[in-house]
Amino acid sequence: MSAFLATWLPVALFVLAALIGVTVAIARSRRHPDAATDSSVVAATLTAAAVWAGFSVIGAALSVAANLQPQVNITVPVQEFWPQLPAGTLLEGMPATISGGGFTSATLLLEDLSVWPQVGWTVSQALGWLIPGAVAGLIAIACFQLRRGRPFAPVLARVAFITALVVLIGGTAAQVLGDLAGSAAAVEALQWHSGRYDEIAGIEDGIDAWWPKPGLDITIPFWPLGAGLGLAALAAVFRYGSGMQRDTEGLV
Repeated sequence: MSAFLATWLPVALFVLAALIGVTVAIARSRRHPDAATDSSVVAATLTAAAVWAGFSVIGAALSVAANLQPQVNITVPVQEFWPQLPAGTLLEGMPATISGGGFTSATLLLEDLSVWPQVGWTVSQALGWLIPGAVAGLIAIACFQLRRGRPFAPVLARVAFITALVVLIGGTAAQVLGDLAGSAAAVEALQWHSGRYDEIAGIEDGIDAWWPKPGLDITIPFWPLGAGLGLAALAAVFRYGSGMQRDTEGLV
């Protein structure tokens, strides 16, 4: 989950920064008669943002459909694990030597998962698609208003504030829900209560050697707070600009 957001959120924030640059450029270009270049940039950004928002909604819908199937791919935490080899095993050809460590998560295709972890995972993955889509929607609305010659329309302040809440609440919920669902799924898939195995030469405990133990990994992300505050500040800028625009129009 976090990897997905780490991939898309910087892109969203980069485009948002580009939008702010375009806003400044348009505001400056209003003092000059030739604004064709700026208008084409705004039009291109509007199209890209609208397509991006549309793909985000489609991606979220497909993600929900895929994760509500009888079989679901889900990332689960495990206690640090590396399989043991029977005593006397010799492997050759690797230039590096493993001196310690192991993996702490695994992506599994699970069946018969209970309702809570499957629904929690589904919601977290859908939010991972919708959060960048919300930012793209803000960009599209801002570009639309810029093309109308209203760079500080009151609607922009409201949409920016709503987007800030979506990023703050949705980003935190996506991470925490995904971690909780993955941890619950790890217990359901890996926690065993009884078992047996045939004696294996060179292995003292076959289950311990080859079967990972479920882990617990719940992370409280801080990026939604920073991104949400940034968008809230942008909403304040739009609100201030809208007030100045009304005052200017009143003087004309």
